[in-house]
Amino acid sequence: MQKQIMKAVMAGVISVFLITGQQGNAQNYNCVKFNREKSLKEIENKLPKIVIVGGIVRAARPGDDKFARKYHIQFIDTGCVLEDNDCLAAYNKATFEYLDKKYGRKWRKHARQDLIGL
Repeated sequence: MQKQIMKAVMAGVISVFLITGQQGNAQNYNCVKFNREKSLKEIENKLPKIVIVGGIVRAARPGDDKFARKYHIQFIDTGCVLEDNDCLAAYNKATFEYLDKKYGRKWRKHARQDLIGL
């Protein structure tokens, strides 16, 4: 019985590892939730977003709301859900390109320096 439980636990751990995208880069990972095309579509619909990675504690920082209002974007906090960094970078880079086009590079001085893809 204990052997079966251990097998089930290991299968679950392996599944989580594979589902979260830790096995490779964006070209080898199915970037369903966050990808460049999704970001471009959101920008087209006037809903540009930047993904920030949190954890148990919310990743938002003082100043994020002010930045979001000033540059008309939203932050998405993934919480403790692991996503592939290459997928997040591709998603965010599309928004960064949009911000560069709309505001020049000045927005980067006010942005958090820990943004994935910046």
